[in-house]
Amino acid sequence: MPGGDLVTLTMNYDIAEKWARFYTAEVVLALDAIHSMGFIHRDIKPDNMLLDQHGHLKLADFGTCMKMDSTGMVHCDTAVGTPDYISPEVLQSQGGDGNYGRECDWWSVGVVIYELLVGETPCYAESLVRTYGKIMNHKNSLDFPDDIEMSRDAKDLICAFLTDRTVRLGRTGVDEIKCHPFFKNDQWTFDNIRETVAPVVPELSSDIDTANFDDIEDDKRDAETFPPPKAFVGNQLPFIGFTYFKEDQLLKESNSSSEEDIEDCKENSEDKEYCLDSKKELQKKLHQLEEKLDHEMQAKDELENKCKNATNRLDKLVKELDKEMNSRQRVEASLRQLERERALLQHQSTESLRKVEIEADRKRSLENELNNLRDQLEDLRKRNQNSQISNEKNIQLQKQLEEANAVLQAEQEAAAKLKKSQGEVQKQVQSLEVSLREMQEKCSQLENSKMELEKQLMGLQAELEEERRDRNLGTETITDLQARISGLEEQVKELKSSLSEVHSEKKQLQEKLNDLEKEKSNQEIDLTFKLKSLQQSLEQEEAEHKATKAKLADKNHIYQSIEEAKSEALKEVESTLQEERSLKLQVEGKMLQLEKDHSMLDCDYKQVQQRLDELQAQKEKLSEEVCLCLCERKGHFPVVGVPHARCWSL
Repeated sequence: MPGGDLVTLTMNYDIAEKWARFYTAEVVLALDAIHSMGFIHRDIKPDNMLLDQHGHLKLADFGTCMKMDSTGMVHCDTAVGTPDYISPEVLQSQGGDGNYGRECDWWSVGVVIYELLVGETPCYAESLVRTYGKIMNHKNSLDFPDDIEMSRDAKDLICAFLTDRTVRLGRTGVDEIKCHPFFKNDQWTFDNIRETVAPVVPELSSDIDTANFDDIEDDKRDAETFPPPKAFVGNQLPFIGFTYFKEDQLLKESNSSSEEDIEDCKENSEDKEYCLDSKKELQKKLHQLEEKLDHEMQAKDELENKCKNATNRLDKLVKELDKEMNSRQRVEASLRQLERERALLQHQSTESLRKVEIEADRKRSLENELNNLRDQLEDLRKRNQNSQISNEKNIQLQKQLEEANAVLQAEQEAAAKLKKSQGEVQKQVQSLEVSLREMQEKCSQLENSKMELEKQLMGLQAELEEERRDRNLGTETITDLQARISGLEEQVKELKSSLSEVHSEKKQLQEKLNDLEKEKSNQEIDLTFKLKSLQQSLEQEEAEHKATKAKLADKNHIYQSIEEAKSEALKEVESTLQEERSLKLQVEGKMLQLEKDHSMLDCDYKQVQQRLDELQAQKEKLSEEVCLCLCERKGHFPVVGVPHARCWSL
């Protein structure tokens, strides 16, 4: 499982509730599969929850699994599992007749959910006894922190798991767990969760990438040494009574050892030259790698500058688009308002025209009536000039005539007012038409600016494609550098091994030097005794003594030169190793920085792509709205099945 485990995931990320819902659902499915095969896991915890290359969860560590009997129970008299995740019934089985079923695994699932959302187990304590005490007293010890945001469904699910086994959720089957409202969402179900995308998909460089697991520290303790036995064993009994001694053996051994030391010095000098040559080669390689790394860093800086420039340009374009959108919305709002006012004024003008026509008809009818009355008056005057009745009728007709004249005058005044208002309405309509034309010109300008912005967006997309290609080249060079760094690490390991060999040789030479010093002291003692006992061969002994002193001086001089050469070689090797370590640390730091920059570039690219998609959607909406506005202005309406671009032609 190259994706690591759930513990590493909780250390690297803050687990949201929807993530906990996803991983809990997959744990439920995994436990259902184990229970359906007749087994109980008994050690559910985040350490045993591994993530595959797609980020999906899989259970591991089946060493504590146990087969259930026909009643769905297991019989065990020892408490099995991890203390923080163990259930109360498993604890009670310690030292007695323990019987429990699959519900012990659901308790552990509740502990895991609590840990994912809160950050620690619900029964955590500094001592094991207090932890077990909290587990047994879970009704009173279970508490949810106030500073942690958690939904009611999550709390209800945790409480349903962390309760007595007789009422625990899942005791009758997994279906009641799947029906819990905590698992309701719009993204996945228990049937298709394995086909959905996981919350975190691990980034892997190969099938054997272990970057998602914690590094195991090397045990740097000294090797275990066993003390000598106190009891008598008798291993040395066969050597009792055997001794070995031979005169002048020390002198011969000293001569032979000096020759061997000279040969060792020659070999050490050759090794030193080889180490120096290898050091120079490594320095050259490191210098070349540093130059390449500088070039890559410069290329990376250039890519970052390009990306920053592109993002700045995109931000400017987005701001300009927002401004254009706002101005366009304002223009469209004003257009709609003007259209409403124009329609209202047209309605008012038609109403006023209708009223004028009505008033004109009334005026004509009144004029006709007035003419008729005048004719009747004339007739009456002619017929009844001498009668009083005709006078009364004449008076009445005159009154009617005066009333008709007053009504006619009022109608004429109303008609004049209506004509005046009609002229004002026509003026307002003309001004509205002028403003409408101005708005149309602004819309055309906005369309032109929109086309220019689209062209700029196309150019930016092309630049982004080029930056992607450059980034791919950068990743290839990074992989090459990683391969070279691994080669350098192997060379460093070889140098370390050679250094350890040099140290061992130094120890051997030191031991030989100590032996020679002991031999020298023994020789001096023997010579003094021989000088006192053998006075006859005094001259010969003195000559031999001088010769031996000269040899010893030469040997001491040789030993001193050897020691100085060794110390210098060791210092040089240690300095080279220190330099290589510092260079390695620098290269690793630069690689980590490159990886971080790479991930940040990916995030920036995704954000830019998302913003481009949003702008494209806004552009389509704007084109549809402009088309609809133009169609409404021309009196056309969009035809079903015909694109908006052809709306004008229709």
